[in-house]
Amino acid sequence: MPKPSSSSKPAPSPSPSAAKPASASAPKKRGQKKGRGRAALGLTADDGPARMCIVCRAAGSPETLLRFARSPDGAVGFDVRARLPGRGAWVCATPSCLQKASDPKHGGFARAFDAAVVFDGATLRREVEEALHADVCDRLGLLRRQGSLILGRDDAIRHLPDLAGIGLAIDLSENSRHELQERAVGATLVTLPPMVEVTAAVGHDRAVGVVGIPKRGGDALLQAAVRLTPFLKPAAAAPAAG
Repeated sequence: MPKPSSSSKPAPSPSPSAAKPASASAPKKRGQKKGRGRAALGLTADDGPARMCIVCRAAGSPETLLRFARSPDGAVGFDVRARLPGRGAWVCATPSCLQKASDPKHGGFARAFDAAVVFDGATLRREVEEALHADVCDRLGLLRRQGSLILGRDDAIRHLPDLAGIGLAIDLSENSRHELQERAVGATLVTLPPMVEVTAAVGHDRAVGVVGIPKRGGDALLQAAVRLTPFLKPAAAAPAAG
């Protein structure tokens, strides 16, 4: 019987290192985007789940963004406290991103919901600004009724160690604002709606331009004020008020 030729020997099996091309890279984790990670944006685990703006693709916590919801008939509406069920579309709390998102030509809402949407851009932008104003005023009124809101500049300074921050009406005089900044060094300062709205929200009989925001229950007001600030229109300074 003839001997088998050397060419019939089985080929050697490839080594483990040869099983994968040298150029193959590790798979990208789901949701990972270059330059948009939580660490790159200063977000930590304590900030809660991150959301992404449908316009600029920047990530942020739900408390810092604007959430929109779609009704069964396709209408897009602003979900000011992010409580409506279903998928949401998130937009940065800035006029520029809201302007682009509310432009039907942008198509961001249709892509985010993966469905047909119905909305009027100008009406939606107006509803957002009105809802943000109302949210801040509602939270001011709630803290006032609870008896934890501090009214007036001097009382706010006196209770500073017990405060999460201090709110200043956007039309507070520059002198009053500068004086408070000097006396409340290190305090968190946020901008509130005009004095007439703040005064009405807290139900006071005198003009209120400065409020001390308590640590207990005040975080929601601080976050609401931060979201509203980019949409506040500069106003003529009102007379000095407490």
